[in-house]
Amino acid sequence: MTDENRPLDDRPLDQAPLDQEPLDQGSPDRRPLRFGTFLFPRTVAGRALLDHAAQAEDLGYDLIAVPDHPYNPDYLDQIALLSAVVGRTSSIRVLTDVVNLALRPPAVLAKTAWTIDRIAPGRLELGLGTGGLWDQIAAIGGPRWKPREARERLAEAIDVIRLLWSGDADVTYDGRYYQLDHPQPLLPPQQPIQLWIGSGGPLMRRLTATAGAGWIPNGNRLDLDTVRADAAHFDTELTAAGRPRTAVPRLYNAFFGHKLQDRSEGFLVGPAGQWADELTALALELDFDTFVLGDRETPVEHLQIFADEVIPQVRAQVAAARP
Repeated sequence: MTDENRPLDDRPLDQAPLDQEPLDQGSPDRRPLRFGTFLFPRTVAGRALLDHAAQAEDLGYDLIAVPDHPYNPDYLDQIALLSAVVGRTSSIRVLTDVVNLALRPPAVLAKTAWTIDRIAPGRLELGLGTGGLWDQIAAIGGPRWKPREARERLAEAIDVIRLLWSGDADVTYDGRYYQLDHPQPLLPPQQPIQLWIGSGGPLMRRLTATAGAGWIPNGNRLDLDTVRADAAHFDTELTAAGRPRTAVPRLYNAFFGHKLQDRSEGFLVGPAGQWADELTALALELDFDTFVLGDRETPVEHLQIFADEVIPQVRAQVAAARP
């Protein structure tokens, strides 16, 4: 049986990214909890998106996260919008949640991220994904990658990005898909840029653990049991990669089907107190330290409710449970 025809769980990764430790953030007991808001880049919202970002900063949020769907005519460009956000705000961090690698070559992406870091030092975090929605990608001239190729390209892209950020004067890379041939060097980022990987299946979790990047579990409206199972599998991959369970940060996207409402109807669908308890469980049981809240239908006033009734309660409950 060829590698391409094996079940996904049995397919080895041909290459692992350069073995580079993530940012030194310590264990979750010391890593601060962070809360972000998801900014859907809808064209009709226009400059109101920047008002949303400014309000989030005023309310004490830590992060603005934006998705990447260049093929969607109703969405603004992710990178351009994040650049506008850092210009409108002063300290809140911004996250590509996540970049569609199929439409953004890694060397160019490394330069783009580096540029934002030069303008707003220490405020960008780079989330990477393999791509998806291949019909839409192909419709604007993009490729159609099979799962194996997409994973291998992501592994190589991480290598390329880290090499270009290294500050080394003489860089080469000879991958299956990407090459570097002594490019003119960049200065290193002014502050280390945290890499994240959106990881759905078992082989993507393995790649994330091997790369030492932050983990963003993929999925819409995951239930707590599914998140627990995924986290257990990720812990196993970290152990196999020789990394402790607490080696990398973990981010949970609490949108797409999660909803703040009066009546409880499932995991992260209910009132503020339920949200606080369930986010606390993710932090204490599964070591998640970063949470992105909201969805495309969330009214702006929910920013205030999360800031007043959910975030302080989670911080207090986690602090009380940890020595």
